[in-house]
Amino acid sequence: MSLSPSNTEILAALGLIDRIVGVTDVCDHPPEVKDIPRIGGYSAISIEKVAAARPDIVIASDKTSRETIRRLEQLGLPVIVVAPKNVDHVIRDIRLVGKITGTENQAEELVTTLTRRIDAATSAPDLTRPTVAHVVYYKPLYISGNTTMQDDIITRAGGVNVFWGRSGWSTVSLEEFLLANPDIIIVSGGGGMDASERDVIREEFMTNPQYASLSAVRNNHVYAINADIISRPGPRVADAAEQVSGIITAVRAECAAQPSAATGSTTPRTPGFSAAVVVLALFGLCAVMRR
Repeated sequence: MSLSPSNTEILAALGLIDRIVGVTDVCDHPPEVKDIPRIGGYSAISIEKVAAARPDIVIASDKTSRETIRRLEQLGLPVIVVAPKNVDHVIRDIRLVGKITGTENQAEELVTTLTRRIDAATSAPDLTRPTVAHVVYYKPLYISGNTTMQDDIITRAGGVNVFWGRSGWSTVSLEEFLLANPDIIIVSGGGGMDASERDVIREEFMTNPQYASLSAVRNNHVYAINADIISRPGPRVADAAEQVSGIITAVRAECAAQPSAATGSTTPRTPGFSAAVVVLALFGLCAVMRR
């Protein structure tokens, strides 16, 4: 029994789809899982449906409430929580799931393949590191801070998370985002946390005048990555690493070809700050001259 999309993807990658007796309503990858019985929402699990399926083990996540876990354990169901926070944790937890399901060999093969791909994608020379923001949603602005898989991927791929000082996922104000002024903005594709065929968050950055001063917007360095790939800590972490690394590498190459447009500063900048200082200084000087 899987209580999260990422755990479902791990089980599927280990060849266990035929043994999964229940998944959440949002588990949709790979397509074969669509025929597996549903046991409720991501954070609203039906205890009755889980119990009726009589699973040998329930694999929960950090989104599973403590009350749900407690009630399942009271019913005598063994529950394990798999909640990776970075790339190494994903690798660790794939091995763990392999061990408890008797698919250790498959898990080791999967880990070897993923590790090889991630290392290849993140082995670029340690050149100038552009600042990067990963935006999960935009009403309000919801970003990935430190201790997140996205932060780890950005760092491995050669960037600096412009919101590294924020713990976990966090909301930031428009003023904070403009002040941070990232060189690259990566958004969760589609509607982010909402289902959508369009890349709504990217459209918001590129068309809303309040973001027009951002370096990433002016240089067309706002990119959308499939929300499930960039947010689910499972086997597709290698896809996320490859795509983020590709974006950073492309921006570096563009900046190298156009030195005047280089963005590789790791120090957050405030749009128009210098100009504002100059204007204030001139007003002060005029006042002194009048006196």
